[in-house]
Amino acid sequence: MDDTSANPHEQFFAAIRTLAASGDPIQSRLIAASESILEVTIDQFEGRAELKIKFARILDLLAVDQNDIESTAMETVAHMTDFEAIKVVDLICDFYAELG
Repeated sequence: MDDTSANPHEQFFAAIRTLAASGDPIQSRLIAASESILEVTIDQFEGRAELKIKFARILDLLAVDQNDIESTAMETVAHMTDFEAIKVVDLICDFYAELG
C-alpha cells in the first residue's frame, strides 16, 4: 500500500461513525458513509483474498455500474429499500470488524 492510499481501517471507521451518528433515513446515512468507503481501493487488499472478495461485494452492492462509482453509488443507495440498505450496512460493519 502506498502513502497516497486511504487507510481502509480509518475509512471504514469513518463510514460506521457516519452510519451511527444520524437520525436520517438509512439510505441517506449509507450515501454519506459511501464517500469514505469509496476512498479505499480493492488493490489495498492484495494478499488478503477473503477481504478482497468481501470488499468487492460491498462495492457491487453500492454501485452496480462502476463507470462513475460515486454518482452510481448515490443513485443505487437512494433507491434501496430499508431491508437492502440494512443488508449493506451489516456487510460494512462485518468487514470493519475483520479489518482488525
